[in-house]
Amino acid sequence: MQVPRHIESEIVISLYRYSMMTSRQLSLLLNYEIDTLYKAFQTMRSKGWVESLSLDFIRRNARGWVLTKGGVEVAFGLTKEYRAGLLRKTGTMAGQIPHLYGVNRFFTNLIRESSSQPMREGLVEWIGMRDAGDRYAQVDSKGRRTTPLRPDGIGTYRFSEGGDLVFHMEYDTGSEHIWVLHHKLWQYTDILSKFWADITLANVLFVTREDSRCTRIHELWTDLCSDALTGQPVPAVWTVTERELERQGAFGPVWQSADGRHVTWRDMPRLRGNQERSIPLGKQVREQPFANRAKRGWSR
Repeated sequence: MQVPRHIESEIVISLYRYSMMTSRQLSLLLNYEIDTLYKAFQTMRSKGWVESLSLDFIRRNARGWVLTKGGVEVAFGLTKEYRAGLLRKTGTMAGQIPHLYGVNRFFTNLIRESSSQPMREGLVEWIGMRDAGDRYAQVDSKGRRTTPLRPDGIGTYRFSEGGDLVFHMEYDTGSEHIWVLHHKLWQYTDILSKFWADITLANVLFVTREDSRCTRIHELWTDLCSDALTGQPVPAVWTVTERELERQGAFGPVWQSADGRHVTWRDMPRLRGNQERSIPLGKQVREQPFANRAKRGWSR
């Protein structure tokens, strides 16, 4: 098997974790120039590790990138994991593409917006849609491992002034039946309470397409809190439409609670305590080739 170069390894691991990404999304995540990624993709395509998919639901000629079976095997070697099921699923994810794109767009746009913040502030953890359920895996009465709670993504955003905002993201397209939403909201309280010392510091974010869907989610949540969940500590549930995110960004006062409040990203509950000094996603330092020629006395 051919050994991937550093940039190829980063691309392979990113596509392995997040299933499908556009060149723009990868550029934001990895802090590489688009042209640099295009050159890497040309080589990786010739090696049979990646392939592109049409994303005509965005615009004509838009493309996304996914791993081939050979690319997944390279990812196994890099991560020291082996999931036979992923090899069988390669090429069968067409129905999930619009959903994956919407989820990954939220996270990469958050990375983009954080670029204007201090160097040490930003998204320090992003668990993709495929693996998010593993964070809250349980063992049932028969000893079988289950993942009843499966967010579309889990993120940790670290603030420069201190504190981590941990959020569970749900990309709601309006296709799920209302009772599915009801059960999902109930599960967030039931399952998170088994893992969180203080569940009120956990955030659940619903990104929707329509205002009416936000209203319905809040109605369900209010009913649950006044009935089945009365007196129990619960997570903070927020909604926002894609339209408002486009207009004001994730840092604006766009996040609505069930009581009608609109808050900013910095107003949400956050964990306090010791923090590792990790570099946020999208803020990796990249050496620019030949940037210091003059200093080194090189001629043109």
